Amino acid sequence: MVERRSAALVDIFDEVEEELRHERYQQLLRSWGPWVAGAAAAIVAGVAGYQGYEFWRGGVQSRASDAFIAGQEAFEAGRLDAADEAFATLAEEGPRGYATLALMEGAAIALEQGDAARAAQLYEQAAERAPDRLTRDLARYRGVLAGFDDLSYDDVMLRLEPLMGGDAAFGPLARELAGAAAMREARWEEARSHYELLSLALDGSPNQSRRAREALAYIEQNAPAGTAAADEESDA
Repeated sequence: MVERRSAALVDIFDEVEEELRHERYQQLLRSWGPWVAGAAAAIVAGVAGYQGYEFWRGGVQSRASDAFIAGQEAFEAGRLDAADEAFATLAEEGPRGYATLALMEGAAIALEQGDAARAAQLYEQAAERAPDRLTRDLARYRGVLAGFDDLSYDDVMLRLEPLMGGDAAFGPLARELAGAAAMREARWEEARSHYELLSLALDGSPNQSRRAREALAYIEQNAPAGTAAADEESDA
């Protein structure tokens, strides 16, 4: 059953890999990655607005901006140790906004180096330092995504439930990740509930809605007969 479930998920691997490519999460797309829509580029606009306000306040912000750009250039050039050192210094000494971004870049480097546990920790630190809700929620979401393989469904829900509110920017992404965690553990009714909501959500992407429908079809084909009825009786 597990092998069949993994094979079904891999059917849409290429599509989700393309969505996540610029976020450097290819290495996280293993058995359960295809139902994880981690494209969260909205952070660019939110942080750019915040930093646009911060920049004019003085030389500290200007130097932080230069340091951040230098770290990014080192990262893109493949000099990961130099980039990691630059971002670590900025995270410790820089103003709050740039420190948060530096922690997130450090997490991306950790993922590049195959250290998902360190990445998850850095994302959690970024969430605690974040100057605004958008950045905080993205850091929390990425933290769960980085540590996904080591988190149970209950752990995933504990971390992501606050992101599933009606006005949360990453609500659909968080719910899709929760659905993947539920399906991984064959918690069919929890998975069905998440994907049913996603299939009807107006704030999700068309691709996400389609993936939700495909997940629901997979659940209907593979969940043991009577699962829904048994759950209804236990709730009564």
